[in-house]
Amino acid sequence: MIVTAKIGVIEFAGDEVRIAVIKTGGKRPRILEAQARTAVYESAEDRFAAMVKALDELLDALHIHPATYVLCVPSTFTIVRALTIPFKGQNRVAKAVPFEIEPHLAFPLEELLLDHNTITEIDGTTEVLAVGARRTHLEGQLAILDAAGVEPELAAVDAAGLTALWQATQKNARGLRAVLHVRDSNTVLAIMFNNALAFFRHLHFGAENIVDNPSGAAREVQNTLRAFLAQWRGEGAIARLSVTGIDMRSDEIAVFEDILDCPVDTISVIDQIKGAQTILEKCGEHGANNRWEATVGVGYSAAGGGLLFNLMKDNQQIHGAVRGVVAHLMFSACLALLFLLGCAWYYHEGRLRNEAVIEQVSNEIIMLADEIEMMAAEGLGDDIEYAIFSDPTILDLLTEIARRMPDEKVTINEIRIAQPDARTAWIDIAGSTMSAADFEAAYEELKKTNMFKLAEDTNIRLQGERTTFRVRAFRTQEEIDDAQS
Repeated sequence: MIVTAKIGVIEFAGDEVRIAVIKTGGKRPRILEAQARTAVYESAEDRFAAMVKALDELLDALHIHPATYVLCVPSTFTIVRALTIPFKGQNRVAKAVPFEIEPHLAFPLEELLLDHNTITEIDGTTEVLAVGARRTHLEGQLAILDAAGVEPELAAVDAAGLTALWQATQKNARGLRAVLHVRDSNTVLAIMFNNALAFFRHLHFGAENIVDNPSGAAREVQNTLRAFLAQWRGEGAIARLSVTGIDMRSDEIAVFEDILDCPVDTISVIDQIKGAQTILEKCGEHGANNRWEATVGVGYSAAGGGLLFNLMKDNQQIHGAVRGVVAHLMFSACLALLFLLGCAWYYHEGRLRNEAVIEQVSNEIIMLADEIEMMAAEGLGDDIEYAIFSDPTILDLLTEIARRMPDEKVTINEIRIAQPDARTAWIDIAGSTMSAADFEAAYEELKKTNMFKLAEDTNIRLQGERTTFRVRAFRTQEEIDDAQS
């Protein structure tokens, strides 16, 4: 089921940041807005700040604010393996996939972000496609989003998004089918079996290579297809190759058909998408080399269009801030009452856990006070410098923040307190609210505290009906001036 929603998809292509806002709900998505910025920096150390600045500019320039954001992950980050699980059953297969893929890894399994889809069941076994990425590869892009105040619902692979969008243009296609997605500097070869993605591979040639050396590109495609068919246990053969992202000349098509020994056709997927030409012409873009198809396809997959590999799935919890887009939208739109009951239960459980923690901390404070009295009686501690203990306790800080930013006005997702000698802000407060007015009221109340000073550069982002914020606090006004200078 495809959910109706406005989704913003963010893609980092080298030093370029792209955002496409699409509307889903029909058989094919509709592009509402597309913008890109290139990060400008002088040294590698400045790249992170430049990428954050470019993303900030894009977010500020958006005319249409999406209900949620997703991240488009390049297939160059991924590890792809077709696995045969020696039994059937969705839950049993899901538990077995990490153990089956571990022998294929050159690093610990704990460093892998993993998802999979079922291809088919054969003779009591299950064929699955496992797709993963090293955690360190994805964390760099997530850090940029976090610095810009964007909380993505999921991280999906561009190869699957491209193929899902191409699949939406096909009519009742069955069996094995191959599609070659050509981009500026790389290409993805994907193979479908009925409605499941059976395989994909990143190829190290782009649009220019096909023009300059079509036979070399065709042979690389041929080798990949042969490697897939050698381990394929299902039925059928690949009878046709579709090519997206490039308008191949007749002589180039002839070279591919001669080497692959099958018909080759080209299709401009972006021309099949509503609103694409108008939006791209308005922003001075063009639809060549699958420039925007990946972002549109990832958003389409996230809304229920199929072929979704979510690399953030292992990090998501049922009460966490990050949830699947389909579950998020359907949960809030169709099951509002159940949502409220779930929230009430969650906060009730949270209150009970907090009371237990408070009791434990109180007991520890009493124990420490007794130990201090014993040490003082023995003459210990007379030469200790007490200045470093002048800061309020963490418990006092949390109490002050909770009192001035109550739950009925804002939801606090994260509080970071830096060590005394840190060069960054002392306290970072991140959260969200469904009312900008409630945030302003809570923010003004927080400014009245005498425990810390607030910086004026509050990061506020609008995501649909939700407003996210990040507030920085310092010990003194001098620290604020130093940080902003």
